Formats: sequence, structure tokens, C-alpha cells
Amino acid sequence: MPSAKGELMKRVTHVTAAVALALLVISSQAEAQNKRAGINAGIDFASVSTNTSDDLSSKMGFSGGGFFGVDLAKMFRIQLNAQYVQKGTSFSELDIDFDINLNYIELLLPLTLLIPIEDSPITPRLYAGPSVAFETTCKLKASFEGDSVAADCVNEDVETDIQTKSTDFGVFFGGGVDFAVGSGEITLDVLYNLGLANVSDISVEDIEFKNRNLQILLGYAFLFGG
Repeated sequence: MPSAKGELMKRVTHVTAAVALALLVISSQAEAQNKRAGINAGIDFASVSTNTSDDLSSKMGFSGGGFFGVDLAKMFRIQLNAQYVQKGTSFSELDIDFDINLNYIELLLPLTLLIPIEDSPITPRLYAGPSVAFETTCKLKASFEGDSVAADCVNEDVETDIQTKSTDFGVFFGGGVDFAVGSGEITLDVLYNLGLANVSDISVEDIEFKNRNLQILLGYAFLFGG
């Protein structure tokens, strides 16, 4: 019987391959258009939105990955981003500080409006699109008076039972700037990801927990094909 981790990675591979194939088809039909591939990394401020009165706070994490894009016209671009991203939330109970750390492999498909500035190396842009994320780990950390302990979200030894779904999806929007440097570009992005799925896998009527994530990313893009 295949493992849960194996099934997760198979799902990630299938989705990535499907989107990458679509981008390659678009790319092959746009020989004269610019193409780009690059990497980026940065910080994110994650939280979980709930429709209850629970007081949940944001937490800072890391995100980073790569991207491939095609300029369809002077002002439009389609791109695939694949990244590792840390999400979750934090809260306090009985003077104990808790962190719920949700780590994902996430795919984003930004549809971008470019805003060219004549005779300038700077190109602002605005974008929005769908995202799908596949959970890799879920851990709970508890801190009290300088001491801390961490465990998997589902762990019988320490009696933790925070059940989460393996897949999340949402929509995101943001903006960025490309700075032309030599044969490539330095990229700066700020985006907000709005989770649409209830990430809790515990059936409790009328209670939902949804990921929220603000990212600030710095990267470099290699330009080719146009």
C-alpha cells in the first residue's frame, strides 16, 4: 500500500506537470515572446482566520522557490511559481505560548499586468491568480518560561491531536517591480494569499479555519527566448 507521503508527492507531481505542460505549449506558440525563469525567497507573515471568537495571532516564516513565465504580449504575462512556504498561527492559553507550524509545497499561477515605463529599467506589475498547496508537515510548539517542546500535530505520546487537511487552495493578489540588471532582472514582490478551504480535518459544525499569508519576496529572473 502506498504511503500518505508518497501519494502527496504524486499529487504534487501531477499538478506541476499539468501546469508546466500548459506553459510549455504557450511558450512554443510564442517564439518571439520573452520567457523567464528564476528563483526567489523571502519572509511571510502567516495567520489562520476563524469564524469563532478564538484569539489567534500571526507568525513569521520563510518562503522560497522558483518560477517560469512567458510574456504573452507587451503588457501581459503568465507564470508558474512553485515554492516551499511556512504557514500557521500562534496563540496563548494558561500562560503557555503555542505555535502551529503548517509547512506546504505551494503552486501559484499569477496572471500579470505589466506596466512598462518608457526608457526605464523598471517595470511595475500587478497580478492575481489561483493557488494550491500540499501540506508536508504540521507541528505544534509550546513555550513556557523559556522552555519549549515541539511535536507533530497528531502525536499520541504527548496527547496532541490537531488534524489538518493535506491540501489547501486559495486565491492571491499582489504587485511587484522588475529591475533590469545585465541580461536578467532583479524582482521584488509583495503578495497576499487568501485561503479558501477549511484546513481543519475535524468535523465540527460551523467552525472553519482558513490560511492567510502575506509574503515579501526578492528574486532574480534569467531572460531568454525573445
